[in-house]
Amino acid sequence: MVDRGERIPLAERKRRAKVHISDLKKDIKMKAKGKGNRAVQLLIILLILGVFAQNSGMISKMNKLLGQSETTVHEIYDDTAVIKAYKTGDTSGLDEKDLFVHDKMSEVIKKLITDDMSPYEKEKAIYDWQVKWTSYNDQSLNPIVAGGSETHTPYGVLRSHNAICVGNATTFKLFMDALDIPCKIIHSTQNGEHAWDVVQLDGEWYHVDVTFDGGVSGEPGYNYFNMPDSVKDNGSYPWDHDEIPAANGTKYCYMLTSAAALNDMYEIPAQLKQAINGDKTMLTFTLKDNSGFTRQIAEYICNSFPIDNGWVGFADAYSLDGQTVYKYTIERYENGGGEIPPEVLSRLDEAIADANDGMIAGAAQ
Repeated sequence: MVDRGERIPLAERKRRAKVHISDLKKDIKMKAKGKGNRAVQLLIILLILGVFAQNSGMISKMNKLLGQSETTVHEIYDDTAVIKAYKTGDTSGLDEKDLFVHDKMSEVIKKLITDDMSPYEKEKAIYDWQVKWTSYNDQSLNPIVAGGSETHTPYGVLRSHNAICVGNATTFKLFMDALDIPCKIIHSTQNGEHAWDVVQLDGEWYHVDVTFDGGVSGEPGYNYFNMPDSVKDNGSYPWDHDEIPAANGTKYCYMLTSAAALNDMYEIPAQLKQAINGDKTMLTFTLKDNSGFTRQIAEYICNSFPIDNGWVGFADAYSLDGQTVYKYTIERYENGGGEIPPEVLSRLDEAIADANDGMIAGAAQ
Protein backbone atom coordinates (compact mmCIF):
# COMPACT_ATOMS: atom_id res chain seq x y z
CA MET A 1 0.00 0.00 0.00
CA VAL A 2 1.24 3.48 -0.74
CA ASP A 3 0.63 6.03 1.96
CA ARG A 4 -0.92 9.25 2.77
CA GLY A 5 -3.62 11.68 3.26
CA GLU A 6 -0.81 12.49 1.24
CA ARG A 7 0.78 12.59 -2.15
CA ILE A 8 2.96 9.92 -3.76
CA PRO A 9 6.50 11.28 -4.19
CA LEU A 10 7.36 12.07 -7.82
CA ALA A 11 10.43 9.82 -7.81
CA GLU A 12 8.31 6.87 -6.68
CA ARG A 13 5.68 7.55 -9.34
CA LYS A 14 8.34 7.68 -12.07
CA ARG A 15 9.98 4.48 -10.80
CA ARG A 16 6.69 2.58 -10.79
CA ALA A 17 5.80 3.70 -14.30
CA LYS A 18 9.29 2.74 -15.49
CA VAL A 19 9.03 -0.72 -13.95
CA HIS A 20 5.58 -1.37 -15.44
CA ILE A 21 6.63 -0.25 -18.91
CA SER A 22 9.87 -2.24 -18.75
CA ASP A 23 7.98 -5.40 -17.77
CA LEU A 24 5.44 -4.87 -20.53
CA LYS A 25 8.15 -4.40 -23.14
CA LYS A 26 9.79 -7.69 -22.12
CA ASP A 27 6.47 -9.53 -22.21
CA ILE A 28 5.52 -8.15 -25.62
CA LYS A 29 8.95 -8.91 -27.08
CA MET A 30 8.67 -12.52 -25.95
CA LYS A 31 5.21 -12.89 -27.45
CA ALA A 32 6.24 -11.19 -30.68
CA LYS A 33 9.45 -13.19 -31.09
CA GLY A 34 9.62 -14.63 -34.57
CA LYS A 35 6.67 -12.56 -35.76
CA GLY A 36 8.40 -9.89 -37.71
CA ASN A 37 5.38 -8.56 -39.59
CA ARG A 38 4.62 -4.86 -39.44
CA ALA A 39 1.23 -5.41 -37.85
CA VAL A 40 2.75 -6.95 -34.74
CA GLN A 41 5.39 -4.20 -34.61
CA LEU A 42 2.68 -1.57 -34.84
CA LEU A 43 0.72 -3.30 -32.07
CA ILE A 44 3.80 -3.25 -29.84
CA ILE A 45 4.14 0.52 -30.33
CA LEU A 46 0.45 1.09 -29.66
CA LEU A 47 0.46 -1.04 -26.54
CA ILE A 48 3.55 0.63 -25.13
CA LEU A 49 2.01 4.06 -25.74
CA GLY A 50 -1.21 2.80 -24.24
CA VAL A 51 0.38 1.48 -21.09
CA PHE A 52 2.29 4.74 -20.67
CA ALA A 53 -0.99 6.63 -20.85
CA GLN A 54 -2.57 4.10 -18.51
CA ASN A 55 0.22 4.55 -15.97
CA SER A 56 -0.12 8.32 -16.22
CA GLY A 57 -3.84 8.00 -15.66
CA MET A 58 -3.30 5.57 -12.81
CA ILE A 59 -0.86 7.93 -11.13
CA SER A 60 -3.27 10.83 -11.57
CA LYS A 61 -6.10 8.76 -10.10
CA MET A 62 -3.99 7.58 -7.18
CA ASN A 63 -2.99 11.15 -6.42
CA LYS A 64 -6.63 12.20 -6.59
CA LEU A 65 -7.62 9.44 -4.19
CA LEU A 66 -4.61 9.71 -1.92
CA GLY A 67 -3.89 13.41 -2.26
CA GLN A 68 -4.97 15.40 0.75
CA SER A 69 -6.65 18.73 0.07
CA GLU A 70 -3.87 21.30 -0.08
CA THR A 71 -5.77 23.60 2.28
CA THR A 72 -6.93 20.94 4.75
CA VAL A 73 -4.95 19.87 7.79
CA HIS A 74 -6.74 17.56 10.19
CA GLU A 75 -6.78 18.37 13.88
CA ILE A 76 -4.90 15.95 16.12
CA TYR A 77 -7.23 14.23 18.59
CA ASP A 78 -6.55 14.86 22.29
CA ASP A 79 -6.91 11.58 24.18
CA THR A 80 -6.32 13.08 27.66
CA ALA A 81 -9.89 12.63 28.88
CA VAL A 82 -10.15 9.04 27.65
CA ILE A 83 -6.81 8.00 29.16
CA LYS A 84 -7.68 9.64 32.48
CA ALA A 85 -10.97 7.76 32.56
CA TYR A 86 -9.20 4.49 31.71
CA LYS A 87 -6.63 4.95 34.49
CA THR A 88 -9.15 6.02 37.16
CA GLY A 89 -12.10 3.89 36.11
CA ASP A 90 -14.35 6.97 36.16
CA THR A 91 -16.03 7.54 32.79
CA SER A 92 -18.67 9.99 34.04
CA GLY A 93 -16.94 12.98 32.44
CA LEU A 94 -16.78 11.51 28.92
CA ASP A 95 -19.10 12.54 26.13
CA GLU A 96 -20.81 9.93 23.96
CA LYS A 97 -18.00 9.60 21.41
CA ASP A 98 -15.18 9.49 23.94
CA LEU A 99 -17.11 6.91 25.95
CA PHE A 100 -17.33 4.74 22.83
CA VAL A 101 -13.58 5.17 22.27
CA HIS A 102 -12.88 4.28 25.91
CA ASP A 103 -15.04 1.16 25.86
CA LYS A 104 -13.70 -0.14 22.53
CA MET A 105 -10.10 0.53 23.55
CA SER A 106 -10.65 -1.25 26.87
CA GLU A 107 -12.21 -4.21 25.07
CA VAL A 108 -9.26 -4.57 22.71
CA ILE A 109 -6.65 -4.25 25.47
CA LYS A 110 -8.45 -6.84 27.60
CA LYS A 111 -8.48 -9.25 24.67
CA LEU A 112 -4.89 -8.75 23.50
CA ILE A 113 -2.72 -7.66 26.40
CA THR A 114 -1.49 -9.62 29.42
CA ASP A 115 0.59 -8.43 32.37
CA ASP A 116 3.53 -10.67 31.51
CA MET A 117 4.02 -9.12 28.06
CA SER A 118 6.99 -6.82 27.42
CA PRO A 119 6.39 -3.28 26.13
CA TYR A 120 7.53 -4.44 22.67
CA GLU A 121 5.12 -7.39 22.71
CA LYS A 122 2.29 -5.09 23.72
CA GLU A 123 3.20 -2.60 21.00
CA LYS A 124 3.32 -5.28 18.31
CA ALA A 125 0.05 -6.84 19.46
CA ILE A 126 -1.71 -3.48 19.09
CA TYR A 127 0.03 -2.78 15.78
CA ASP A 128 -1.03 -6.14 14.32
CA TRP A 129 -4.58 -5.63 15.52
CA GLN A 130 -4.82 -2.11 14.10
CA VAL A 131 -3.55 -3.15 10.66
CA LYS A 132 -6.19 -5.89 10.57
CA TRP A 133 -8.90 -3.56 11.90
CA THR A 134 -8.40 -0.69 9.50
CA SER A 135 -8.35 -0.18 5.79
CA TYR A 136 -7.29 3.02 4.06
CA ASN A 137 -10.42 5.07 3.40
CA ASP A 138 -9.98 7.09 0.21
CA GLN A 139 -13.50 8.55 0.57
CA SER A 140 -12.48 10.46 3.70
CA LEU A 141 -9.39 12.11 2.26
CA ASN A 142 -11.25 15.18 1.08
CA PRO A 143 -13.71 16.49 3.66
CA ILE A 144 -15.62 18.43 1.00
CA VAL A 145 -16.52 15.16 -0.73
CA ALA A 146 -16.78 12.94 2.31
CA GLY A 147 -18.85 15.28 4.46
CA GLY A 148 -18.87 14.27 8.12
CA SER A 149 -16.32 11.48 7.97
CA GLU A 150 -14.34 11.14 11.17
CA THR A 151 -11.70 8.65 10.09
CA HIS A 152 -9.03 11.11 11.25
CA THR A 153 -10.05 10.39 14.87
CA PRO A 154 -10.01 7.26 17.04
CA TYR A 155 -13.81 7.44 17.20
CA GLY A 156 -14.08 7.22 13.42
CA VAL A 157 -11.41 4.52 13.19
CA LEU A 158 -12.88 2.33 15.94
CA ARG A 159 -16.44 2.85 14.73
CA SER A 160 -15.95 2.37 10.98
CA HIS A 161 -12.84 0.19 10.56
CA ASN A 162 -11.51 2.94 8.27
CA ALA A 163 -8.61 5.31 8.78
CA ILE A 164 -6.63 8.01 7.11
CA CYS A 165 -3.09 8.70 8.30
CA VAL A 166 -4.10 11.06 11.12
CA GLY A 167 -6.66 8.54 12.35
CA ASN A 168 -4.07 5.77 12.33
CA ALA A 169 -1.56 7.89 14.23
CA THR A 170 -4.00 9.12 16.88
CA THR A 171 -5.51 5.67 17.40
CA PHE A 172 -2.12 4.02 17.81
CA LYS A 173 -1.07 6.72 20.30
CA LEU A 174 -4.30 6.21 22.23
CA PHE A 175 -3.39 2.57 22.86
CA MET A 176 0.23 3.34 23.65
CA ASP A 177 -0.84 5.98 26.18
CA ALA A 178 -3.19 3.49 27.82
CA LEU A 179 -0.35 0.95 28.04
CA ASP A 180 2.16 3.48 29.41
CA ILE A 181 4.43 3.18 26.36
CA PRO A 182 5.87 6.65 25.55
CA CYS A 183 4.52 7.79 22.19
CA LYS A 184 4.42 11.01 20.17
CA ILE A 185 2.73 11.93 16.90
CA ILE A 186 4.60 13.41 13.96
CA HIS A 187 2.22 15.56 11.92
CA SER A 188 3.97 16.59 8.71
CA THR A 189 2.20 19.18 6.55
CA GLN A 190 4.99 20.69 4.44
CA ASN A 191 4.66 18.31 1.46
CA GLY A 192 1.01 17.46 1.94
CA GLU A 193 -0.41 16.03 5.13
CA HIS A 194 0.87 12.83 6.71
CA ALA A 195 0.98 11.64 10.30
CA TRP A 196 2.62 8.73 12.08
CA ASP A 197 4.04 7.88 15.52
CA VAL A 198 7.33 7.48 17.34
CA VAL A 199 7.46 5.12 20.33
CA GLN A 200 10.06 4.59 23.03
CA LEU A 201 11.18 1.06 23.89
CA ASP A 202 13.99 0.37 26.35
CA GLY A 203 14.92 4.05 26.27
CA GLU A 204 15.25 4.28 22.47
CA TRP A 205 12.80 5.79 19.99
CA TYR A 206 11.40 4.22 16.80
CA HIS A 207 9.11 5.37 13.98
CA VAL A 208 5.83 3.47 13.55
CA ASP A 209 3.75 4.21 10.45
CA VAL A 210 0.60 2.09 10.34
CA THR A 211 -0.60 3.76 7.14
CA PHE A 212 2.57 2.87 5.25
CA ASP A 213 2.60 -0.70 6.58
CA GLY A 214 2.34 -2.21 3.10
CA GLY A 215 0.37 -5.26 4.20
CA VAL A 216 -2.27 -6.98 2.09
CA SER A 217 -5.76 -8.11 3.12
CA GLY A 218 -5.22 -7.14 6.73
CA GLU A 219 -1.94 -9.01 7.13
CA PRO A 220 0.82 -6.67 8.36
CA GLY A 221 3.75 -6.04 6.04
CA TYR A 222 5.88 -4.23 8.68
CA ASN A 223 7.44 -1.97 6.05
CA TYR A 224 7.64 0.93 8.52
CA PHE A 225 7.37 -0.79 11.88
CA ASN A 226 9.93 0.42 14.43
CA MET A 227 12.22 2.19 11.99
CA PRO A 228 15.04 4.62 12.87
CA ASP A 229 15.44 8.12 11.48
CA SER A 230 17.96 6.84 8.94
CA VAL A 231 15.16 4.91 7.19
CA LYS A 232 12.15 7.16 7.74
CA ASP A 233 13.80 10.54 7.14
CA ASN A 234 13.93 10.32 3.33
CA GLY A 235 12.66 13.83 2.64
CA SER A 236 9.12 12.85 1.66
CA TYR A 237 7.49 14.16 4.82
CA PRO A 238 9.84 16.40 6.83
CA TRP A 239 9.31 17.11 10.52
CA ASP A 240 10.76 19.35 13.21
CA HIS A 241 13.65 17.41 14.72
CA ASP A 242 13.81 19.86 17.61
CA GLU A 243 10.33 18.81 18.75
CA ILE A 244 10.60 15.08 18.07
CA PRO A 245 13.26 12.98 19.84
CA ALA A 246 15.89 11.35 17.67
CA ALA A 247 14.84 7.82 16.74
CA ASN A 248 18.04 5.81 16.61
CA GLY A 249 16.88 2.49 18.06
CA THR A 250 17.72 -0.73 16.25
CA LYS A 251 17.06 -3.48 18.84
CA TYR A 252 13.38 -3.66 17.86
CA CYS A 253 13.76 -2.48 14.25
CA TYR A 254 11.72 -5.01 12.28
CA MET A 255 13.65 -4.45 9.08
CA LEU A 256 16.84 -5.47 10.88
CA THR A 257 15.53 -8.24 13.12
CA SER A 258 13.78 -9.96 10.20
CA ALA A 259 16.71 -9.63 7.77
CA ALA A 260 17.91 -12.88 6.20
CA ALA A 261 21.65 -13.52 6.50
CA LEU A 262 22.89 -14.39 3.01
CA ASN A 263 26.40 -15.29 1.92
CA ASP A 264 26.43 -13.44 -1.38
CA MET A 265 24.19 -11.96 -4.06
CA TYR A 266 23.70 -15.32 -5.76
CA GLU A 267 21.48 -16.37 -2.85
CA ILE A 268 19.14 -13.42 -3.33
CA PRO A 269 16.93 -14.88 -6.12
CA ALA A 270 15.88 -17.92 -4.07
CA GLN A 271 15.20 -15.76 -1.02
CA LEU A 272 13.18 -13.26 -3.06
CA LYS A 273 11.16 -16.00 -4.72
CA GLN A 274 10.42 -17.48 -1.31
CA ALA A 275 9.20 -14.11 -0.07
CA ILE A 276 6.96 -13.68 -3.13
CA ASN A 277 5.48 -17.17 -2.78
CA GLY A 278 4.92 -16.53 0.91
CA ASP A 279 2.86 -13.41 0.15
CA LYS A 280 5.41 -11.19 1.90
CA THR A 281 5.47 -7.49 1.13
CA MET A 282 9.10 -6.93 2.05
CA LEU A 283 12.39 -8.79 1.94
CA THR A 284 15.36 -7.52 3.90
CA PHE A 285 18.74 -9.19 4.03
CA THR A 286 22.42 -8.79 4.78
CA LEU A 287 25.30 -10.05 2.64
CA LYS A 288 28.40 -11.66 4.11
CA ASP A 289 30.11 -10.86 0.81
CA ASN A 290 28.57 -7.89 -1.01
CA SER A 291 31.31 -7.54 -3.62
CA GLY A 292 29.85 -6.82 -7.04
CA PHE A 293 26.35 -6.17 -5.72
CA THR A 294 25.26 -2.90 -7.30
CA ARG A 295 21.91 -1.18 -7.73
CA GLN A 296 21.93 -2.28 -11.37
CA ILE A 297 22.22 -5.92 -10.31
CA ALA A 298 19.64 -5.46 -7.55
CA GLU A 299 17.13 -4.10 -10.06
CA TYR A 300 18.00 -6.81 -12.59
CA ILE A 301 17.12 -9.44 -9.99
CA CYS A 302 13.78 -7.90 -9.04
CA ASN A 303 12.79 -7.33 -12.69
CA SER A 304 13.30 -11.06 -13.23
CA PHE A 305 10.43 -11.83 -10.88
CA PRO A 306 7.21 -10.38 -12.33
CA ILE A 307 4.14 -11.02 -10.19
CA ASP A 308 0.47 -10.90 -11.02
CA ASN A 309 -1.26 -7.67 -10.06
CA GLY A 310 1.82 -6.05 -8.61
CA TRP A 311 5.55 -5.49 -8.86
CA VAL A 312 8.85 -6.06 -7.09
CA GLY A 313 11.21 -3.14 -6.53
CA PHE A 314 14.60 -2.61 -4.92
CA ALA A 315 14.24 0.03 -2.20
CA ASP A 316 17.74 0.80 -0.94
CA ALA A 317 20.59 -0.18 1.35
CA TYR A 318 20.54 1.03 4.95
CA SER A 319 23.18 1.16 7.66
CA LEU A 320 21.63 -0.35 10.80
CA ASP A 321 23.54 -1.27 13.92
CA GLY A 322 26.82 -1.47 12.00
CA GLN A 323 25.35 -3.70 9.28
CA THR A 324 24.25 -2.95 5.73
CA VAL A 325 20.65 -4.08 5.30
CA TYR A 326 19.18 -4.31 1.80
CA LYS A 327 15.45 -4.07 1.14
CA TYR A 328 13.16 -5.26 -1.63
CA THR A 329 9.52 -4.14 -1.69
CA ILE A 330 6.88 -6.54 -2.98
CA GLU A 331 3.80 -4.50 -3.88
CA ARG A 332 0.46 -6.11 -4.58
CA TYR A 333 -2.55 -4.14 -5.74
CA GLU A 334 -5.66 -5.09 -3.84
CA ASN A 335 -8.94 -5.37 -5.68
CA GLY A 336 -11.20 -3.11 -3.65
CA GLY A 337 -14.30 -4.98 -4.82
CA GLY A 338 -13.01 -8.41 -3.83
CA GLU A 339 -11.98 -11.25 -6.12
CA ILE A 340 -13.27 -11.09 -9.69
CA PRO A 341 -15.44 -14.17 -10.38
CA PRO A 342 -13.71 -16.69 -12.71
CA GLU A 343 -16.60 -16.65 -15.21
CA VAL A 344 -16.30 -12.85 -15.48
CA LEU A 345 -12.54 -13.08 -15.96
CA SER A 346 -13.00 -15.72 -18.67
CA ARG A 347 -15.44 -13.57 -20.64
CA LEU A 348 -13.28 -10.47 -20.19
CA ASP A 349 -10.21 -12.34 -21.45
CA GLU A 350 -12.15 -13.42 -24.53
CA ALA A 351 -13.34 -9.88 -25.17
CA ILE A 352 -9.80 -8.49 -24.75
CA ALA A 353 -8.38 -11.15 -27.08
CA ASP A 354 -11.04 -10.36 -29.72
CA ALA A 355 -10.28 -6.65 -29.43
CA ASN A 356 -6.54 -7.23 -29.82
CA ASP A 357 -7.10 -9.53 -32.82
CA GLY A 358 -9.21 -6.82 -34.42
CA MET A 359 -6.48 -4.25 -33.85
CA ILE A 360 -3.87 -6.48 -35.51
CA ALA A 361 -6.14 -7.20 -38.46
CA GLY A 362 -6.88 -3.52 -38.92
CA ALA A 363 -3.21 -2.57 -38.78
CA ALA A 364 -2.32 -5.20 -41.38
CA GLN A 365 -4.72 -3.77 -43.96
